[in-house]
Formats: sequence, structure tokens, C-alpha cells
Amino acid sequence: MHRSSRRAAALAALAAAPVVAGALAVLVDLAHLRASRTGLDGAPRVVPEAVLVLGFPSRPGGAVHPVQRWRTAIAVRTGEPARTLLVFSGAAPEGGGAGGPSEAAVMAGCARDEFGWPADRIALEESARSTWENVALSLPHLQGAATIAVASSPVHALRARRYLAQQRPDLAARLVPADDHRAGEQLRWKAATLAYDLARSLRLRLPSGLAAFDAPRARVVERGRLPAGADEHQPVVQP
Repeated sequence: MHRSSRRAAALAALAAAPVVAGALAVLVDLAHLRASRTGLDGAPRVVPEAVLVLGFPSRPGGAVHPVQRWRTAIAVRTGEPARTLLVFSGAAPEGGGAGGPSEAAVMAGCARDEFGWPADRIALEESARSTWENVALSLPHLQGAATIAVASSPVHALRARRYLAQQRPDLAARLVPADDHRAGEQLRWKAATLAYDLARSLRLRLPSGLAAFDAPRARVVERGRLPAGADEHQPVVQP
């Protein structure tokens, strides 16, 4: 190709890049918009009595990760302090107390210190190491609530709502929408969550011979911590 032709092609590619990026951003946002509504079509838009906030790994030393702050913000704007209990779920880093505070404690501190949420309207679940466990181990805090919402990115929250439907169909009938989708918000993390969820779906569809290479997860399933369709870990995206 002639040098001028190559230059023209490069300039055209550069010019098209913002258009492609914009189109991808729209698709990511639409996927989360759809997820935020899936399974909740008949649910009333009310202030919930309980909001389950799904955990995410903190930064080193227990500093708040942007994803944790985002999930906490979703919970705060979904509820009202006078009416809503925020249930933060997530274990401490493996390795004991030296690893830092639990994900639940870090997010609860964010709710109190940054958003002014009253401490007496917060509950902690500090043992969960997966989305399935976020739901299962938080059930004692949720079962007394007449209405329940889940706070996370919409795609992740949808998976947790499905887990609740598997574990406690009676509580799943109390689910109401969270204020988890706002157009253009946190597109970077929305894209990361969507990519994780798609990769997870593909992994679960692998032929049995290839899936056998997923040994750590297989061992967890065998120990009874998770059903075959559940995820072992939260999606971990480096800041």
C-alpha cells in the first residue's frame, strides 16, 4: 500500500475510534438497563425495608475501592434511613485479621462516614466469599423485611436476585427495584462487570472435559459451598 494510502487509512481509523467507543458504551449501558429491570416487571417502586449490598474486595489496608463506593451509593439512594436496613455482605481477606477489615465493614464505614447513613440502620454479614454466599448468609437479616432490594451493578444484582429465587422463593417474591441504573454512570465498571458475567456464562457452557480444568471451583462445589451454577468469587478488577 502506498504511504499516503496507509496514512489515510490510519487517519480514518482514528476518526472512527470515538464512534466505536461510543457505540460500545451505549451497548454496555443498555445491557445494564435491561438487567436492572429483569424479573422485576411487576414489583412496585417503593422504598425497601432492606437492601442487600453485595461485597467487593477493598483496596490494600482496607481502603474503600471505587466499586465498593458505587455499590454503597446505590444502596443509600435506594433506601431511606428511617425505613431501610442496609445489609452489607462480604468477608475479610483470607489470611486472618492481618489481612484487613471485611468488605462488609469497609462498605458500612463508607455508608456512615461518606453518606451519613445511621449506624443503627446497618447490619453486617462478614463471612461470604461469593455472590451465592452473599445471599445465603444474609438471609437472617432479610427474612423480616416486607420488601427487599439488591445493591450492586445491575448485571451483578440480577444474578444475586436469581440466587435468592433459588434459595428462598418466598423472599424473592418480596424483591423490588433498586436505584442501580443511571445512564452513563460508572461505564468502566459496568463494562468490567458485563465482561466478567459473559466470561462466566461461557465457562459454565464449556464441555465437561474443558470444564474439568476449573479445578479450584470444582473443589468448592464438591465441598458443598456452592451449587454447580454459582460463582466462587466476586469479579476482581484491578483499579
